Amino acid sequence: MQRIWPVLVAAFGATYTFSVGNVIAPRLGPDLGASRGEVALALAAFAVVFAAGLIVAGRLGDRYGRRRLLAIGLFALALASVLAAAAPGLWWLVAARVLQGAASAVVMPQTLAIVQVSHGNRARTRAVAAFTASSGVGTVAGQVVGGLVMGLGLPFAGWRGAVLTSVVPGLLALLGTRRLPVDVPDGSERPDLGGALRLGLPLLALVAGLALGPTTAWAWWTSALVASGLLALSWFWVGQGRRELAGRPVLVAPSSLRPPALRLGLAMAVLLFAGYGAFSYEYSMLTQVGLGLTPLQSGLVLAAFAGAFVLAGLRMPHITARFGDRTMELASGVLIAGLVLLGLASWLTPVGRPALWVGCFLVIGLFLGAAQASQYGPLVATVMGALPLRLAGLAGGLFTTAQQAALALGVATIGGAFGALAPPLGWARAFAVALGLQVVTTLAFWVLARRLQHHLRYRMEREGNTP
Repeated sequence: MQRIWPVLVAAFGATYTFSVGNVIAPRLGPDLGASRGEVALALAAFAVVFAAGLIVAGRLGDRYGRRRLLAIGLFALALASVLAAAAPGLWWLVAARVLQGAASAVVMPQTLAIVQVSHGNRARTRAVAAFTASSGVGTVAGQVVGGLVMGLGLPFAGWRGAVLTSVVPGLLALLGTRRLPVDVPDGSERPDLGGALRLGLPLLALVAGLALGPTTAWAWWTSALVASGLLALSWFWVGQGRRELAGRPVLVAPSSLRPPALRLGLAMAVLLFAGYGAFSYEYSMLTQVGLGLTPLQSGLVLAAFAGAFVLAGLRMPHITARFGDRTMELASGVLIAGLVLLGLASWLTPVGRPALWVGCFLVIGLFLGAAQASQYGPLVATVMGALPLRLAGLAGGLFTTAQQAALALGVATIGGAFGALAPPLGWARAFAVALGLQVVTTLAFWVLARRLQHHLRYRMEREGNTP
């Protein structure tokens, strides 16, 4: 494990960068004159570009060397974070977030691929658990640490200071890349760079339309963005199939998605992270705008959730050993119960009594954090186990593409509904409705988890009976 610590820090930094965006969101409107839709777009731009570049970056790592691509991505991420912290206006910030997303896309698939190919079977399980914990810690630490920095009251410690903290893990991991094992590049396949654009631009159009639609009363051009994004994504998928049949380079080979376990795992990743992305955004808006907490207080309240997430992530091998293939199903049940209780607390909390809501969240948040970690950890192992090691970069790209695209879509859809409902219902009750939508996504996750385990058991039985 000591050999790959730079990889774990890099995974932490990539997800930390996204999460910091959530805690600064309530301050972007007053400081930069941005509407709620524009703020959501600034957050989602990172995840969209991250998602679009992941698979091609994984292929580039396979072709040119993962350690080399990791170092390039870490340097670019640190530079883009400095540009984001110095952004003079909203659209400059959006552009810097796009650069951060592109750099993170280069980093993330290299980290998971290095973890996969650097260990034997037994050690790989522990390494994947550590990777899962570090990337998960980054997701929750962004809000906690970002809130702490914003609350320091120093000259450069507002939202810009929180963004600047993204530089630290990137530079630390960059210094340690020389300690990583040298990999032998495989130059047999040329990545489909054009495919990344054909995926990224429609995704950006779709997310932009969904994010800006509610704040513009669904002006014709926002509906056109959504429609054009969906049509272009359909055209992209049809084109990928034709290119694969013709033997040309593809970004996502349709044949690689034939294993049922992989398809189910990716669908579960979309459901899980759409809910989490929306929850993170809504939490920051509710606590800082609706309840009047400072960024520091908001981050401290989230610490219980974050601590439970981290502890469960670190204990994941023991948790899965205890509950076996039912871990994700049980975790989904606990998460649904916690979401319902938090929704009731949010709906019933009297206006002007933030301490009551905070007390409820500190207790319920422990179960929410542990449950989400217990969904996330086993899911990573399932998806990564669906493809052979020689395609480790592609496997990492597929999983994290689904994760990042879902984060962006969650902020744009569930988060957009939350923002639209806040004026008529109030922040707390709008949050309760949004939690109800997350209950629906969690129920769907539970159904797919059952189907996935039934498929895996059937496959094991069939292979066991094969002479």
